[in-house]
Amino acid sequence: MKANWNERFNTEDFQYGTSPNDFFKSQIDPLKLGRILIPAAGEGRDAVYAAKLGWDTYAFDQSERGQAKALKLANQHRVSLHYNCSDALQVRFPTESFDAIMLTYFHLNPESRSQFHAKCIHWLKPGGIIILEGFNKCQLPLQSGGPKNIDWLYDKKTLETDFNELEIILLEEKLRVLDEGPLHQGMAEVIQMVAKKQMVN
Repeated sequence: MKANWNERFNTEDFQYGTSPNDFFKSQIDPLKLGRILIPAAGEGRDAVYAAKLGWDTYAFDQSERGQAKALKLANQHRVSLHYNCSDALQVRFPTESFDAIMLTYFHLNPESRSQFHAKCIHWLKPGGIIILEGFNKCQLPLQSGGPKNIDWLYDKKTLETDFNELEIILLEEKLRVLDEGPLHQGMAEVIQMVAKKQMVN
């Protein structure tokens, strides 16, 4: 899998573009600045955008090639990132260390997915939010991106189960047009979620 992503990112072009995911942008723009984590950050489009806004931005990806392109993009925009190369199930962060976590089209097999989502809840500060956009199960026949295994795709029940410790503020499946570099183009079936960790009384 790591070799596949290194090969995919081994181009001068940015495979998912350099502009942030628009759902992420719409959700992060009004938030109070803090510390954000962007898993599977790839070539850095979302991480660089967060850093430009003033967020203390942490990111990771298993691809060294993705990391190199992300750091180059950050340098071009004169921002800094805390970007590590790591596998999602191996990466470590302190408990309750992030005000926001953004999951943009990060798809894992079911067992790994549930484990990783539990880690995200663990890392989130009370009052912090998780923002997620991914492909829903209706995406399978479409060619606009995403894994070709229905078990790796999302639905509402899956996210409600994984994030049942959080207050789900938004959870919606929708058909939308993607225009995010060469690998995310055209009509897509997505799911969008915003969930908040409750404050401790």
